[in-house]
Amino acid sequence: MPLPSPTADLDRAEVDLLTHGYCIVADALSEAEVASLRGRLVEQAAAERRAGLAYEFGELSRDAGGENFTIPVAAEVDIPKHQFIGVLINKGTVFRDLVSHPVSDRTATALLGADWVLSAYDGSIVRPDGPQQALHTDQWWMPRPQARNQRQRPPGDVRRGEFHGTDIGPEDKLIAPAVSCTVGWTLTEFTAENGATRVVPGSHLSGEEPDPAQDYDNEAVCVEAPEGAMIMWDARTWHGMGKNRTEQDRIAINTVYNAPMARTQINWQVALLPDIREEASPELLARLGYMAWGGYYGRVGAADGDIARAQDVIGELA
Repeated sequence: MPLPSPTADLDRAEVDLLTHGYCIVADALSEAEVASLRGRLVEQAAAERRAGLAYEFGELSRDAGGENFTIPVAAEVDIPKHQFIGVLINKGTVFRDLVSHPVSDRTATALLGADWVLSAYDGSIVRPDGPQQALHTDQWWMPRPQARNQRQRPPGDVRRGEFHGTDIGPEDKLIAPAVSCTVGWTLTEFTAENGATRVVPGSHLSGEEPDPAQDYDNEAVCVEAPEGAMIMWDARTWHGMGKNRTEQDRIAINTVYNAPMARTQINWQVALLPDIREEASPELLARLGYMAWGGYYGRVGAADGDIARAQDVIGELA
């Protein structure tokens, strides 16, 4: 089966995602949407730099356990190589409107189920000479299958970047399911020259983590996509940023979705600004994990499928 390429056929995109671990949907965003999102993101990034609040880094680490494999840039560096603009949910209506985009909603639902929640939401500006990232997975925290006659490893002891080997094993080898996926919204074109995301097709079914000391140049492919595309990858897929060898910034928005039983990267109950919480639609709040699911909130007064509110919490009674 051919590797994924940009398509407007969502059925094909779903097959690509399940088969190869990633897909590319062309024209997911209109020209107007791209311009609005990019303008607001660039404006926010510049304001955070002026205020001394920017999260920036200049190099990437290969050390297992490193937080996102990033090395923060020194404060005196005038032009860092990469800037993250985090928690976009608070930083513009245009970002909040993107959370439940019908293209990403449908494709994420095919992988995770209808009740997925937003795990993280960041902007990414990779500037010229932005470095190449070691391949990794976004579901590194998932405990591996264990033999029942051995002592079980505590799931909370799993660390980012642990390397277990790459013996894919037989067809009936037990592997963890996907409980997370990531979307890259391309606000500029993604090319091999400007460091498009690199993936190893089919690696999502290996049940293994890549060795952070290896480049996998023979296995990895660049996910090239036009401006306004949606790139989605299974969180088990081996991937990493490429090096930006151009003189132009590569700009994208990354959204991470989880199945509803998995803890999100961002604690939205703490991170969401109060005024946005008050104005948010029930649909957006559900995607931020405020919806009672599987009985988890049933003991505070909200029924399954309802949005949990402060008045649902029962305190000490006499």
